[in-house]
Amino acid sequence: MKCPVCQTDLPNGAKFCPQCGAKVGEVEELNPALLALAEQYERRLRENPKDATTRFNLALTYIRLKQWGAAIQQLELVCQQEPDFPDAWFLLAVAYSNIGQKEKSRRLLSEFVRRFPDHPKATELRQRKFEAVDTYPSTSSKLLSQGGGSDESVSKNEANTRL
Repeated sequence: MKCPVCQTDLPNGAKFCPQCGAKVGEVEELNPALLALAEQYERRLRENPKDATTRFNLALTYIRLKQWGAAIQQLELVCQQEPDFPDAWFLLAVAYSNIGQKEKSRRLLSEFVRRFPDHPKATELRQRKFEAVDTYPSTSSKLLSQGGGSDESVSKNEANTRL
């Protein structure tokens, strides 16, 4: 068996990847609508690879599919292309947390708070001393659900990290 995030060969019965720390084992059936949406965003990115909003929306779709490695790749690119995209930084920290890289997640959260001190999520993180960002889906209950529950794509200015 291979890790779904980093493709490392896993020992029999492994619950976490020894390489990247991702949780392994349970296989869920993938939502065909989300797969089609991911394909649509990927097609748009082939046409315009510098579109950070489409890349962010693709990362959100990967998160909904629990494809953390793919989400991390896209979010890293968003943060490089648009360093002032706060929800990309925040979700990147969440994604790293979900593959078991808690220290990297904490560093990214610290960077998020440093870069965006007035962001509502940064305020809440300071109040909670960073304990709230643990793993999906528990993070979606409080910090990630600020905003509506819509599945629509979001722009940089209205990205409320809807999960």
